[in-house]
Amino acid sequence: MIYWFFRNKSLYFKLICIFITIILLSITISTALPAHQYSKQIEQQANVHTRKDIEQVKKNIESHIKELENITEYLSRTENVSDFLLVQKSAAGLQSKIKTQMKMYTDTHPEIAGVLIVNKSDLLISNEMSRTTRDPLTNASWYKQAANAPSVIHLESRPIGRNLTTSPKYSADEVLSVTKAVINEKTGEVLGVILIDWKLDTINNEIRNMGFGAHGFVYVIDEQSRIVYTPVNKIVYRIKDSWFNNRKSGSFIKNIQDTDFQVMYDYSEYTRWKIVGVFSINETLAFIKDMRWTAGIIAMVVLILAIFAAAFFTSSITRPLSQLSSLMKKAAQGDLDNKFESKNEDEIKQLGDSFNSMIESIKNLLNLINLIEKRKREAELKVLQEQIKPHFLYNTFDTIKWMAMEYQAKDIMDVIDALTKLFRIGLSKGKESIKVSEEIEHIKSYLIIQMTRYEDKFDYVIDVQEEAKELFVLKLILQPLVENSIYHAIKTKRGRGKILIQVKIIDNKLFLSVTDDGNGMNPEMITKLNQRLQKTGMIGGADSGGYGMLNVNERIKLSFGNDYGLIVHSIENNGTTVEIWHPIVREG
Repeated sequence: MIYWFFRNKSLYFKLICIFITIILLSITISTALPAHQYSKQIEQQANVHTRKDIEQVKKNIESHIKELENITEYLSRTENVSDFLLVQKSAAGLQSKIKTQMKMYTDTHPEIAGVLIVNKSDLLISNEMSRTTRDPLTNASWYKQAANAPSVIHLESRPIGRNLTTSPKYSADEVLSVTKAVINEKTGEVLGVILIDWKLDTINNEIRNMGFGAHGFVYVIDEQSRIVYTPVNKIVYRIKDSWFNNRKSGSFIKNIQDTDFQVMYDYSEYTRWKIVGVFSINETLAFIKDMRWTAGIIAMVVLILAIFAAAFFTSSITRPLSQLSSLMKKAAQGDLDNKFESKNEDEIKQLGDSFNSMIESIKNLLNLINLIEKRKREAELKVLQEQIKPHFLYNTFDTIKWMAMEYQAKDIMDVIDALTKLFRIGLSKGKESIKVSEEIEHIKSYLIIQMTRYEDKFDYVIDVQEEAKELFVLKLILQPLVENSIYHAIKTKRGRGKILIQVKIIDNKLFLSVTDDGNGMNPEMITKLNQRLQKTGMIGGADSGGYGMLNVNERIKLSFGNDYGLIVHSIENNGTTVEIWHPIVREG
């Protein structure tokens, strides 16, 4: 599919596509993938950081509560408080001293809203709190809860119905009530209860600098899933208890009011509270999105610049190639006066120099061809002029023939007639190919003349297949072979010799042969001769006689290729056969 798409596209288009593909892969590998991995790492680090923040809030709250517990211990162990816990009637002097100690704690711990001590006789001391009704405080639920479990500290959020009022007015939603029973270490008897109201703003101060974002917050719930502390937020009341699955710690993601929130929570074994952090995923990942957008913008800018650079460099490569292609088209149309020029020393300039050299060679060849054509026309003109001589020769032979007839010299007439045919067919009006029938007529005329010369020295037989007579062959290919048979075989032979000439079609080739019954040749001579016949350019030699065997072989191979030519077979003292293999040619 890709191959067919690019097959007919220009080189410029292909190079641009390759460059852009490489650039996109490089940018993706070097920018997009690292940005994605970095985003994942930041997201993981953000979650880890949030968990640490929640854990830190838990530890800070535990630290504050432990500090309050320590304060109750310190107060209970002071001499004045110990005395107060044992009295049954009000002692003004003792109360003044205890209040001074309480004030010292509230001054040094601004997170404490108020401190109250109630003994088992229902007497109380406090700088900030007082009894609301005459009902005994020892019957209040917070007192009983502390007295029933004196070994632990008790935390109560939203402390209402305590039968207490405070001089610095604060609501139950603003404080956490911390109570701890004081016991007699010897008897284990509960001597009273110390109550401290702790400002919940302290928790807000703890989380103020935490990185929970503009829409993130932390709230605290107790074992009964009641809210201990929460900032003003409408999301917290839409978080269901069932989402926590009774697990002490973990995290989950929920969609609240069309916004995805991640909720992380941790449990305090000391306070038995859950500290819950809620933050918007979109807000938490805003930095990651901004980073991805920034990376994308940088990648786009780099891509645009890279495309411009790729287009520039591609153009620098394809422009000279297009120029060279245009020059080649003009050269193909015959315009050879253009020349490729380049200031760069590169492979394209080398190609252009080769083009210039080729054009120069073509121009030289054309000039040479024009010169050859001019000389050819001159030669043709000379041939036309020389045709006067053959006509004069034919007319002379004709005159001699009629004179021989007048004197009734039939032998002379036959020789003159054969010689006339020999010259006429040999010239053939300048044609290179003649019919087989004409070639046979030519060889018959030659044999008539030779038999007149050598009288009864040899006989000959000509066997021509009828289908082969109308085929065309190179002219005068049999005469040199017959001449070789007469001069090198028959002439030196004792007694009368015989020459057999055959023409037929074999394996879709024209086969001509001349066979004599002379002395033949030895194997070494035959091998050397056939080796020479297998090659071209072997014309000449004393035994070639101008139109000799090698000349005939050379003409055939140059005209039709190395699949054709001559092959010699000879048996010493038993004769020689020369085969001619010629292609089937039906038109001259």
